[in-house]
Amino acid sequence: MCAFPRLLLWAPLIAVAMTVAKPSLASDYWQALQWEHRPLVSVIGAGDDGANWAADLQANRCALVERRIHWLEIHPDGSVWRRFAGEPGSRFESTRLPSSAADTVRGKAEWEQDVTSRLLLFGLDGRRKYAGQPASLDQIWALIDRMPMRREELRRDPDDCID
Repeated sequence: MCAFPRLLLWAPLIAVAMTVAKPSLASDYWQALQWEHRPLVSVIGAGDDGANWAADLQANRCALVERRIHWLEIHPDGSVWRRFAGEPGSRFESTRLPSSAADTVRGKAEWEQDVTSRLLLFGLDGRRKYAGQPASLDQIWALIDRMPMRREELRRDPDDCID
């Protein structure tokens, strides 16, 4: 039997497998961050502009890059904005995420309308490591710097932040 007819027999099964295995666009965004970046989600509560954390994060660009932080904001209306991509050449930005990616971020943050402001830190593995209202970003930096993978990063390539 020639190889071509055999392939025709397998084609429907291959097509079904590819459809089932294909991740949705909503999960693609979060999966792209996994093992590359530590998402930091600032949830801005109703009646709060989140300016304190935003100003502090913008004043600590080097710390964001060194710790590979991908900074996202969830606004009171539920819109999700990327503020910093976490790459060495990244600039601060205000890029609204498409609805599928925003749905995923809101789900990971367990966002509900009318919540209080808080920061959520996720590790390289995508799991939540912190949720709360830190007194300062030093609390977040210290938490990250105690993580095993961050300690390994520092061993290989010491932090050279000079802002």
